[in-house]
Amino acid sequence: MASAKSITVILSPYHLGAKNQAVGAGPTALIDAGLMQAIRSLGVPVHEVELDPVDHFDGEIARLFELLRRTSKAVTQAVDADSFPIIFSGNCSATVGVSAGISASKHLSNGQGTPSCVWFDAHDDYNTPDVLLSGYLDSMPVAMLEGNGWKTLLSSIPGFRPMKLKNDFVHIGLRDVTDVERGRVLEAGFPIVWGDTTKHVDFAAGLREILQDRSLASTMVHVDLDALDISVGQVNKFSALGGLMESDLVECLETISQKAKPVSLTVASYDPSFDKDGRIIPVAIRAVVAFLQSLVSQGLLVPQ
Repeated sequence: MASAKSITVILSPYHLGAKNQAVGAGPTALIDAGLMQAIRSLGVPVHEVELDPVDHFDGEIARLFELLRRTSKAVTQAVDADSFPIIFSGNCSATVGVSAGISASKHLSNGQGTPSCVWFDAHDDYNTPDVLLSGYLDSMPVAMLEGNGWKTLLSSIPGFRPMKLKNDFVHIGLRDVTDVERGRVLEAGFPIVWGDTTKHVDFAAGLREILQDRSLASTMVHVDLDALDISVGQVNKFSALGGLMESDLVECLETISQKAKPVSLTVASYDPSFDKDGRIIPVAIRAVVAFLQSLVSQGLLVPQ
């Protein structure tokens, strides 16, 4: 994939289709805090797209999948224009649409499969409707990437292809899981750098070891901000101990730019109503800027 000549910021300020509610308020809060100015300071042309409301679709399932279809189309348009897509989303399911959009782009539409993914998250998100007791719709995107469940709706997303998680997926910061969830992800077989509440983990070293053992080509980067340890700040109601410090996140993002070929960045799951003292926003902005600076230094993103 050629070096990107611009950045396209795709805003999806929705929580299961509801605009600016719960985690859906996260993208707007980041923008209002100066995120776009920080990105533009890198000297790379920046385009901005916001997904239109989906209120006329009936129910959370229909609304979520319409957002995924729109995300896919927006990502394809950006990638085909040699622009690096950054998706600021309420829900982490957005990366399902990102994967489809990259697969439909001129770089992968010839049947070369799917992009790889490095996924930062405190939670497994490897649920399906058949095993999920809570019924929480946004706890299934990793299984959806695999094509596990929702097959008819997944096939409606332009460019969607199932990912081989064992080969092409890496999870960083996983820790807040039930015994059943732990068993399912271990059975799935994708590599994990686990969080730990009893000691600090060198997440970047663990990631480097994984990336030395496998060759990830076109790689999506997905950051659920609750991958951060709750001591950094409360990202949402699911924040937990045992996660990444800001320095861990930055070092991991820089490692990905050095050891893989990043083709997108998704930042999701920030609910500003839980971040009472506003600690998460500057951390998120600094991490995004550090990642983009690393892409520039690696020649993957070309300043104007």
